[in-house]
Amino acid sequence: MKLHNLNTRKDFKIKNISLCIGNFDGIHLGHQHLIKKIINNSQSHNLKSAILTFVPHPKAYFKRTDDNFNIMTNDDKKNFLKLLGVENYIEYKFNKRLSTLDAKSFIEKILVQQLNIKKIVVGRDFRFGKDRTGDTTLLKKLSRIYGYKLTVIGDVKNKKTNIKFSSSTIRRHINEGSFEKVSQSLGRNWFMQGKIIKGNQKARLINFPTANMKPGNHILPKKGVYCVKIKFMGKYYRGIANFGERPTVKGMNLLLETHIFEFTKNIYGKELTVEFLTFIRPEKKFKDFKSLTNQIKKDVIKAKKYHKI
Repeated sequence: MKLHNLNTRKDFKIKNISLCIGNFDGIHLGHQHLIKKIINNSQSHNLKSAILTFVPHPKAYFKRTDDNFNIMTNDDKKNFLKLLGVENYIEYKFNKRLSTLDAKSFIEKILVQQLNIKKIVVGRDFRFGKDRTGDTTLLKKLSRIYGYKLTVIGDVKNKKTNIKFSSSTIRRHINEGSFEKVSQSLGRNWFMQGKIIKGNQKARLINFPTANMKPGNHILPKKGVYCVKIKFMGKYYRGIANFGERPTVKGMNLLLETHIFEFTKNIYGKELTVEFLTFIRPEKKFKDFKSLTNQIKKDVIKAKKYHKI
């Protein structure tokens, strides 16, 4: 997949492009349906598939922060789009200039003049331009003038709930710790990924070593204990994890502490992926370390029952 930045290179045009526009935060099953449509359509018409997305997410821009908003990091999004078969990833920095660009100018200056698009594929509720005044009606109207073809994809709904897939809903479910619902919408498990760092070593005192990592620049789950699946060096393991500030041991910063069942390797400094499966209980402050230890034993029993160990 080729990467393009429209802010740093304004003098190029990608020939014969079939473009899908959106933020695709999380790349849920609705996004995947849309992306597969444009890839198949591109192949059928000898065009090059492309995704145009904005960084930071416009909603994060207007909140004046992109910390802990996105469902997945920008790098993870690029990697997943590459796996789906997208040929071109076009990134545009969402800034004051872009936020004040009217919808008609967005089509003329960016889509037509800069990208020289031949085809656009968008969802039915796609909105763009200043104050989100642009829509599929305007795209259709200007297609007659500029000669590009427009395909509008209807809502893709969850077969179990009959509710359309939504990044906003997924963010809410992550905040609530409802990871069964998150997995249903994403078509895969939500995860946190990072390098393992040293903790306070107290868990080792009760023969419960944990692999600790700081959260990345993405949305944060509800503080608490979870059943998790761990990927390390291409192999999967089962485990239990706590996400929070560890109030019983006077923790000050957010940390993901993961105990991997039947695992004894030293992995400090190594990359680890922790997939969230189900919520066990919220984080709480216990009166002493012994009380916390007793609760951990109960949590492990629940986790192993879930994992069928």
